[in-house]
Amino acid sequence: MIEEVLSPIKDYIKGYRFNQNNQLVLEVSDFNLANVSSYLFRDLDCDLVTVVATDDRFTEDECFTLRYIYSYPKKNLFFIIENKVKSEFNSLSNNIPALNWYEREIKDMFGLIPLNHPDPRPLVLFPENFPSNVHPLRKDFNVSDRPNFKNYGKYEYKSVEGEGVFNILVGPIHASIIEPGHFRFSLAGEHILQLEIRHFWKHRGIEKLAEGKKPEDVIDLVSKISGDHTVAHTLAYLQAIENLSNTKIPLKAKYIRVLFLELERLMCNINDVAWLFQDVAYSFGAQGMFILKEELMRLNKTLSRNRFNKNVLTIGGVNLDIDKEKVGSIIDKLSYITEKYFFYKNILLSSASILDRFETTGRIKYETVKDLSCVGYIARSSNRHSDMRKQHPFLIYDKLAFSSQTFEEGDCFARLMCRFADIEDSISIIKEILSDLPDGEIYTQPNPVVPNSWTIGYSEGQRGSTVHFVKVDKDGNIDRLKVRDPSFNNWQAIQFAVLGDIVADFPLVNKSLNLSYAGNDL
Repeated sequence: MIEEVLSPIKDYIKGYRFNQNNQLVLEVSDFNLANVSSYLFRDLDCDLVTVVATDDRFTEDECFTLRYIYSYPKKNLFFIIENKVKSEFNSLSNNIPALNWYEREIKDMFGLIPLNHPDPRPLVLFPENFPSNVHPLRKDFNVSDRPNFKNYGKYEYKSVEGEGVFNILVGPIHASIIEPGHFRFSLAGEHILQLEIRHFWKHRGIEKLAEGKKPEDVIDLVSKISGDHTVAHTLAYLQAIENLSNTKIPLKAKYIRVLFLELERLMCNINDVAWLFQDVAYSFGAQGMFILKEELMRLNKTLSRNRFNKNVLTIGGVNLDIDKEKVGSIIDKLSYITEKYFFYKNILLSSASILDRFETTGRIKYETVKDLSCVGYIARSSNRHSDMRKQHPFLIYDKLAFSSQTFEEGDCFARLMCRFADIEDSISIIKEILSDLPDGEIYTQPNPVVPNSWTIGYSEGQRGSTVHFVKVDKDGNIDRLKVRDPSFNNWQAIQFAVLGDIVADFPLVNKSLNLSYAGNDL
């Protein structure tokens, strides 16, 4: 099967091997990188999962390694193109727009130059105060070092010329508890001609902080990457570590992991719906949904002693059991939430004035989500399926019945309907888990990780796929952690979603995407 799939590019690859499980590594020279990537992305219709750079100059390779990871759901495979480079590499962003931010990130963090990149401006490190010759993810950069912050240059924003064109600048500081992000609107009248976003104001150096630590000491760090996706990020990381150590967790632990992942998904979707209701002045429904979110967070506190379910997961299983009393609490709460949820949903769907705000607003085309490798409900609302639970099943998802529905319109209404479908899927999954929860152990002693090895771990969070690349050194400590939050693949789509809409609709479009700043900025 592999030979048949790779037949059209057999002359472009030096060889291939399986790394772990369903990860097929293709060895490719920089000269043939474009041909192989284009075949995977365009001809096989793969999605770009992530791009990982590692500094291997102090090993026998004496170079940097770039790994381009593509998802091929038809065969439950991940293709990983491995490319060794010294100081520069050929940019592929002109043909695969999803690579744009990845290549700019690599330039900032490793100092590798993407040749012929269409937009070589800094992405993560700001030229206004960060020296261009300092690259934090190189091995010879000490995490305790503090560069001399001063004005090193100016960031050049894109401009729109024409009579009557003006700009509105929003952020990076926002009202309330919204995290920092900068939005620059170019308008003629009320209609948006261009939106340019600039993020990474919240960059905390998470990937650098993980270097040199023992795998178990990084669990607390990854759980705090994006607060509302604590379980999704922790699970993706743990699955990577368990791959590296060939640790098989007990069946009951798998059930409990899925339970908490779906509780998190349910909480986030209900919160999103509440904010969408708020933005179209449906305050009654918004406050009702906020109450349901609070009920879920209180349930979390009852189950795990934490409103965001931190410290539930661990290497080898889970830290807490679900007994009959807890099962009863979940069922009772779920019954109440389900009844109230359908009450507010039915009111909204029967209101023409409310629906008018959603329909045709913030449309994202199928071609856009394909080119940007968008994930989660943003992809599925534009008729492109994206769900690791279905495409690359993990834990017990291959045994569960749920739809993971797609919609065609790609507008705010489609994204609302996608969330409704997800809420109903989560309720169904939780009920199925509780009705079939097995007895047995919830933890097994993990094996040591295999030295000098690497892998990916993944989960499906509420916003989409969450992916962690983990490489360990000869002592089994973290050599490289690369985190890809779903928002990193999705943020660029907002610049297309608002085109032609009026600026007053931007809050609704933004909420319909509800992307994470913290998860994106790292």
